[in-house]
Amino acid sequence: MSREELRNTLASLHETLNETSDVDDETHELLLSITADIQRLLTDEGGAADADETLTERIANISRDFDAHHPMIGGLLQRLSDGLANLGI
Repeated sequence: MSREELRNTLASLHETLNETSDVDDETHELLLSITADIQRLLTDEGGAADADETLTERIANISRDFDAHHPMIGGLLQRLSDGLANLGI
């Protein structure tokens, strides 16, 4: 997955989050934090070398939480995690 595809997936995630009203505030803030971290890495060409190793773990954990109640969000998070791994982040 290219950086542009990751950006598009992030945009889809933001759109889906804005349309989802039954996500609690804490989870919503966590998702925003994760997406902000991903966006920061994508704008920093050297980001892969400096990436926080726990980012992919954070994405995987929250993705599992969403799979049952919000499969669309869970799927988008999984795509982001896979895309970051493909880029070496």
